[in-house]
Amino acid sequence: MAVQELIQDYKQAVQHQNRLLPVTMKHTEVKNGIPDILFHWHPEMEIILVREGTANFHIDYDRFESKAEDIILIRPNGLHSIHPIANQGHVTDSIMVHLDFLGASQMDQAGIHLLQPLQNASSKFVMRIQPADSGYEDLRATLENIISLEKDKPEFYELELKSLLSHFIYTAYKHNYVRQKMTDDFYRKNEKIRAIIEFIQRNYTRPLTIAELAEQANYSETHFMTFFKSQTGTSAMDFVIQHRLHMATQELKHSVKPVLRIAEEVGFNNLSNFNRQFRKYYQQTPSQYRKAKRLKAANKE
Repeated sequence: MAVQELIQDYKQAVQHQNRLLPVTMKHTEVKNGIPDILFHWHPEMEIILVREGTANFHIDYDRFESKAEDIILIRPNGLHSIHPIANQGHVTDSIMVHLDFLGASQMDQAGIHLLQPLQNASSKFVMRIQPADSGYEDLRATLENIISLEKDKPEFYELELKSLLSHFIYTAYKHNYVRQKMTDDFYRKNEKIRAIIEFIQRNYTRPLTIAELAEQANYSETHFMTFFKSQTGTSAMDFVIQHRLHMATQELKHSVKPVLRIAEEVGFNNLSNFNRQFRKYYQQTPSQYRKAKRLKAANKE
Protein backbone atom coordinates (compact mmCIF):
# COMPACT_ATOMS: atom_id res chain seq x y z
CA MET A 1 0.00 0.00 0.00
CA ALA A 2 1.30 3.43 -0.87
CA VAL A 3 2.43 5.80 1.83
CA GLN A 4 -0.33 8.08 3.07
CA GLU A 5 0.72 11.61 4.04
CA LEU A 6 -0.85 12.54 7.35
CA ILE A 7 0.19 16.13 7.70
CA GLN A 8 -1.05 19.02 5.62
CA ASP A 9 -0.02 21.74 8.03
CA TYR A 10 1.83 21.88 11.34
CA LYS A 11 -1.32 23.14 12.97
CA GLN A 12 -3.13 20.35 11.26
CA ALA A 13 -6.69 20.80 10.06
CA VAL A 14 -7.90 17.20 10.03
CA GLN A 15 -10.28 16.76 7.10
CA HIS A 16 -13.11 14.61 8.40
CA GLN A 17 -15.32 13.09 5.72
CA ASN A 18 -18.38 14.36 7.58
CA ARG A 19 -18.17 17.44 9.76
CA LEU A 20 -21.06 16.06 11.82
CA LEU A 21 -19.00 12.93 12.48
CA PRO A 22 -15.54 14.22 13.50
CA VAL A 23 -13.79 10.85 13.39
CA THR A 24 -11.04 9.99 10.89
CA MET A 25 -9.14 6.72 10.50
CA LYS A 26 -5.84 6.40 8.63
CA HIS A 27 -3.58 3.50 7.72
CA THR A 28 0.07 4.50 7.25
CA GLU A 29 3.05 2.50 6.05
CA VAL A 30 6.52 4.00 6.36
CA LYS A 31 8.84 2.87 3.58
CA ASN A 32 12.40 4.05 2.94
CA GLY A 33 12.12 6.76 5.57
CA ILE A 34 8.88 8.27 4.20
CA PRO A 35 6.78 9.85 5.61
CA ASP A 36 8.80 11.74 8.23
CA ILE A 37 6.13 13.54 10.28
CA LEU A 38 7.40 16.84 11.69
CA PHE A 39 6.13 18.46 14.88
CA HIS A 40 2.45 19.38 14.54
CA TRP A 41 -0.78 19.42 16.51
CA HIS A 42 -4.54 19.19 15.99
CA PRO A 43 -7.61 19.63 18.21
CA GLU A 44 -8.55 15.95 17.97
CA MET A 45 -7.22 13.27 20.29
CA GLU A 46 -5.32 10.60 18.39
CA ILE A 47 -5.10 6.87 19.05
CA ILE A 48 -2.36 4.98 17.21
CA LEU A 49 -2.02 1.20 17.02
CA VAL A 50 1.41 0.03 15.86
CA ARG A 51 0.96 -3.02 13.64
CA GLU A 52 4.60 -3.54 12.65
CA GLY A 53 8.04 -2.01 12.98
CA THR A 54 9.39 0.89 14.98
CA ALA A 55 9.75 4.68 14.77
CA ASN A 56 10.88 7.56 16.97
CA PHE A 57 7.91 9.23 18.67
CA HIS A 58 8.21 12.65 20.30
CA ILE A 59 5.03 13.66 22.14
CA ASP A 60 5.23 16.85 24.20
CA TYR A 61 8.31 16.15 26.39
CA ASP A 62 8.35 12.37 26.01
CA ARG A 63 10.44 10.44 23.50
CA PHE A 64 10.38 6.71 22.81
CA GLU A 65 10.84 4.12 20.08
CA SER A 66 7.56 2.43 19.26
CA LYS A 67 7.17 -1.33 19.07
CA ALA A 68 4.63 -3.58 17.41
CA GLU A 69 1.40 -3.84 19.44
CA ASP A 70 1.91 -0.46 21.16
CA ILE A 71 -1.17 1.69 21.70
CA ILE A 72 -0.12 5.34 21.61
CA LEU A 73 -2.37 8.13 22.90
CA ILE A 74 -1.96 11.79 21.94
CA ARG A 75 -3.96 14.42 23.78
CA PRO A 76 -5.94 17.07 21.88
CA ASN A 77 -3.55 19.81 20.70
CA GLY A 78 -0.55 17.79 21.88
CA LEU A 79 2.67 18.57 20.02
CA HIS A 80 3.98 15.42 18.37
CA SER A 81 6.27 14.11 15.65
CA ILE A 82 7.02 10.67 14.24
CA HIS A 83 10.43 10.06 12.68
CA PRO A 84 11.51 6.89 10.84
CA ILE A 85 14.49 4.96 12.21
CA ALA A 86 17.03 4.47 9.40
CA ASN A 87 15.22 2.40 6.77
CA GLN A 88 13.06 0.42 9.18
CA GLY A 89 9.39 0.09 8.34
CA HIS A 90 6.51 1.25 10.52
CA VAL A 91 2.88 0.28 9.95
CA THR A 92 0.11 1.93 11.96
CA ASP A 93 -3.62 2.42 12.14
CA SER A 94 -4.69 5.69 13.71
CA ILE A 95 -7.98 7.23 14.76
CA MET A 96 -8.49 10.95 15.29
CA VAL A 97 -11.64 12.02 17.12
CA HIS A 98 -12.76 15.39 18.41
CA LEU A 99 -14.01 14.96 21.95
CA ASP A 100 -17.06 17.10 21.19
CA PHE A 101 -18.35 13.99 19.38
CA LEU A 102 -18.41 12.24 22.76
CA GLY A 103 -19.91 15.18 24.63
CA ALA A 104 -16.98 17.34 25.74
CA SER A 105 -19.03 20.47 25.16
CA GLN A 106 -22.01 19.17 27.12
CA MET A 107 -22.60 20.63 30.56
CA ASP A 108 -23.05 17.29 32.29
CA GLN A 109 -20.95 15.24 34.70
CA ALA A 110 -18.98 13.34 32.05
CA GLY A 111 -18.42 16.37 29.84
CA ILE A 112 -17.31 18.73 32.61
CA HIS A 113 -15.22 16.38 34.74
CA LEU A 114 -13.86 13.79 32.28
CA LEU A 115 -13.80 15.10 28.70
CA GLN A 116 -13.27 18.84 29.04
CA PRO A 117 -10.07 18.39 31.11
CA LEU A 118 -8.62 16.36 28.22
CA GLN A 119 -9.75 18.87 25.60
CA ASN A 120 -8.42 21.91 27.47
CA ALA A 121 -5.17 20.20 28.54
CA SER A 122 -5.74 20.23 32.28
CA SER A 123 -5.41 16.44 31.99
CA LYS A 124 -3.30 14.30 29.67
CA PHE A 125 -2.97 10.69 28.58
CA VAL A 126 -0.24 8.24 29.49
CA MET A 127 1.23 8.15 26.02
CA ARG A 128 2.23 4.53 25.53
CA ILE A 129 0.37 1.38 26.57
CA GLN A 130 1.96 -2.02 25.91
CA PRO A 131 0.63 -5.59 26.00
CA ALA A 132 1.81 -6.29 29.56
CA ASP A 133 0.13 -3.14 30.92
CA SER A 134 -3.11 -3.10 32.87
CA GLY A 135 -6.21 -2.87 30.71
CA TYR A 136 -4.33 -3.40 27.44
CA GLU A 137 -6.48 -6.29 26.24
CA ASP A 138 -9.70 -4.32 26.76
CA LEU A 139 -8.26 -1.23 25.06
CA ARG A 140 -6.91 -3.28 22.15
CA ALA A 141 -10.18 -5.16 21.62
CA THR A 142 -12.14 -1.90 21.70
CA LEU A 143 -9.71 -0.29 19.27
CA GLU A 144 -9.91 -3.21 16.83
CA ASN A 145 -13.71 -3.02 16.97
CA ILE A 146 -13.58 0.72 16.25
CA ILE A 147 -11.29 0.15 13.25
CA SER A 148 -13.51 -2.60 11.85
CA LEU A 149 -16.66 -0.56 12.40
CA GLU A 150 -15.19 2.51 10.72
CA LYS A 151 -14.12 0.44 7.72
CA ASP A 152 -17.43 -1.38 7.27
CA LYS A 153 -19.81 1.45 8.24
CA PRO A 154 -22.94 -0.67 8.72
CA GLU A 155 -26.30 1.04 9.07
CA PHE A 156 -26.58 3.07 12.29
CA TYR A 157 -22.88 2.49 12.99
CA GLU A 158 -22.49 6.04 14.32
CA LEU A 159 -24.22 5.07 17.57
CA GLU A 160 -21.93 2.09 18.16
CA LEU A 161 -18.89 4.15 17.17
CA LYS A 162 -19.71 6.72 19.83
CA SER A 163 -20.27 3.94 22.37
CA LEU A 164 -16.95 2.22 21.59
CA LEU A 165 -14.96 5.46 21.72
CA SER A 166 -16.58 6.34 25.04
CA HIS A 167 -15.71 2.88 26.34
CA PHE A 168 -12.11 3.35 25.22
CA ILE A 169 -11.78 6.58 27.21
CA TYR A 170 -13.62 5.01 30.16
CA THR A 171 -11.08 2.17 30.15
CA ALA A 172 -8.20 4.67 29.98
CA TYR A 173 -9.59 6.42 33.07
CA LYS A 174 -10.27 3.11 34.83
CA HIS A 175 -6.65 1.99 34.48
CA ASN A 176 -5.18 5.39 35.39
CA TYR A 177 -4.01 6.30 31.89
CA VAL A 178 -5.38 9.83 32.31
CA ARG A 179 -3.28 12.07 34.55
CA GLN A 180 -3.34 15.63 35.81
CA LYS A 181 -1.78 18.49 33.85
CA MET A 182 1.94 19.14 33.71
CA THR A 183 3.77 22.10 35.18
CA ASP A 184 3.24 25.70 34.13
CA ASP A 185 6.85 25.70 32.90
CA PHE A 186 5.97 22.90 30.48
CA TYR A 187 3.10 24.90 29.05
CA ARG A 188 5.20 28.04 28.66
CA LYS A 189 7.76 26.10 26.66
CA ASN A 190 5.01 24.34 24.75
CA GLU A 191 3.41 27.62 23.70
CA LYS A 192 6.78 29.12 22.78
CA ILE A 193 7.65 26.27 20.42
CA ARG A 194 4.21 26.51 18.82
CA ALA A 195 4.76 30.23 18.20
CA ILE A 196 8.15 29.56 16.58
CA ILE A 197 6.71 26.83 14.34
CA GLU A 198 3.89 29.14 13.27
CA PHE A 199 6.45 31.88 12.53
CA ILE A 200 8.40 29.47 10.32
CA GLN A 201 5.19 28.44 8.62
CA ARG A 202 4.31 32.05 7.81
CA ASN A 203 7.80 33.05 6.64
CA TYR A 204 9.39 29.96 5.07
CA THR A 205 9.35 31.50 1.58
CA ARG A 206 11.99 34.07 2.50
CA PRO A 207 15.48 33.67 3.99
CA LEU A 208 15.38 32.72 7.68
CA THR A 209 18.31 32.78 10.08
CA ILE A 210 18.94 31.39 13.54
CA ALA A 211 19.33 34.95 14.78
CA GLU A 212 15.84 35.87 13.58
CA LEU A 213 14.25 32.73 15.02
CA ALA A 214 16.07 33.20 18.32
CA GLU A 215 14.75 36.75 18.49
CA GLN A 216 11.19 35.44 18.20
CA ALA A 217 11.79 33.35 21.31
CA ASN A 218 13.75 36.08 23.14
CA TYR A 219 16.68 33.67 23.47
CA SER A 220 20.34 33.89 22.58
CA GLU A 221 21.22 31.98 19.42
CA THR A 222 23.03 29.26 21.38
CA HIS A 223 20.18 28.81 23.86
CA PHE A 224 17.60 28.86 21.07
CA MET A 225 19.34 26.11 19.11
CA THR A 226 19.51 23.91 22.20
CA PHE A 227 15.90 24.68 23.12
CA PHE A 228 14.51 23.96 19.65
CA LYS A 229 16.41 20.68 19.31
CA SER A 230 15.30 19.52 22.77
CA GLN A 231 11.65 20.33 22.03
CA THR A 232 11.33 19.01 18.48
CA GLY A 233 14.09 16.44 18.08
CA THR A 234 15.53 18.28 15.07
CA SER A 235 17.58 21.41 14.51
CA ALA A 236 15.78 24.64 13.63
CA MET A 237 17.31 24.90 10.16
CA ASP A 238 16.57 21.25 9.39
CA PHE A 239 12.99 21.95 10.41
CA VAL A 240 12.83 24.94 8.04
CA ILE A 241 14.27 22.85 5.20
CA GLN A 242 11.84 20.00 5.79
CA HIS A 243 8.89 22.39 5.89
CA ARG A 244 9.98 23.97 2.60
CA LEU A 245 10.32 20.53 1.06
CA HIS A 246 6.89 19.51 2.32
CA MET A 247 5.35 22.60 0.73
CA ALA A 248 7.24 21.79 -2.46
CA THR A 249 5.66 18.33 -2.57
CA GLN A 250 2.22 19.94 -2.51
CA GLU A 251 3.11 22.08 -5.52
CA LEU A 252 4.65 19.14 -7.35
CA LYS A 253 1.46 17.12 -6.85
CA HIS A 254 -1.11 19.81 -7.52
CA SER A 255 0.46 22.25 -10.01
CA VAL A 256 2.27 22.24 -13.34
CA LYS A 257 4.80 24.86 -12.29
CA PRO A 258 8.42 24.23 -13.35
CA VAL A 259 10.63 22.74 -10.64
CA LEU A 260 12.83 25.85 -10.60
CA ARG A 261 9.86 28.09 -9.90
CA ILE A 262 8.62 25.81 -7.12
CA ALA A 263 12.08 25.78 -5.53
CA GLU A 264 12.17 29.57 -5.52
CA GLU A 265 8.62 29.93 -4.19
CA VAL A 266 9.27 27.67 -1.19
CA GLY A 267 12.44 29.50 -0.17
CA PHE A 268 15.35 27.85 -1.99
CA ASN A 269 17.59 30.28 -3.87
CA ASN A 270 19.61 27.53 -5.54
CA LEU A 271 18.11 24.75 -7.67
CA SER A 272 20.97 22.33 -7.09
CA ASN A 273 20.60 22.72 -3.32
CA PHE A 274 16.85 22.15 -3.64
CA ASN A 275 17.41 18.99 -5.67
CA ARG A 276 20.05 17.74 -3.23
CA GLN A 277 17.87 18.34 -0.16
CA PHE A 278 14.82 16.84 -1.87
CA ARG A 279 16.70 13.67 -2.77
CA LYS A 280 18.08 13.46 0.78
CA TYR A 281 14.60 13.44 2.35
CA TYR A 282 12.54 11.72 -0.36
CA GLN A 283 15.13 9.43 -2.01
CA GLN A 284 14.17 10.72 -5.47
CA THR A 285 14.37 13.90 -7.51
CA PRO A 286 11.49 16.41 -7.58
CA SER A 287 10.68 15.38 -11.16
CA GLN A 288 10.61 11.70 -10.20
CA TYR A 289 8.36 12.51 -7.24
CA ARG A 290 5.92 14.43 -9.47
CA LYS A 291 5.83 11.64 -12.05
CA ALA A 292 5.17 8.99 -9.39
CA LYS A 293 2.34 10.99 -7.82
CA ARG A 294 0.70 11.63 -11.19
CA LEU A 295 0.95 7.94 -12.09
CA LYS A 296 -0.65 7.03 -8.76
CA ALA A 297 -3.48 9.51 -9.35
CA ALA A 298 -4.04 8.18 -12.88
CA ASN A 299 -4.24 4.60 -11.63
CA LYS A 300 -6.98 5.58 -9.19
CA GLU A 301 -9.17 6.97 -11.97
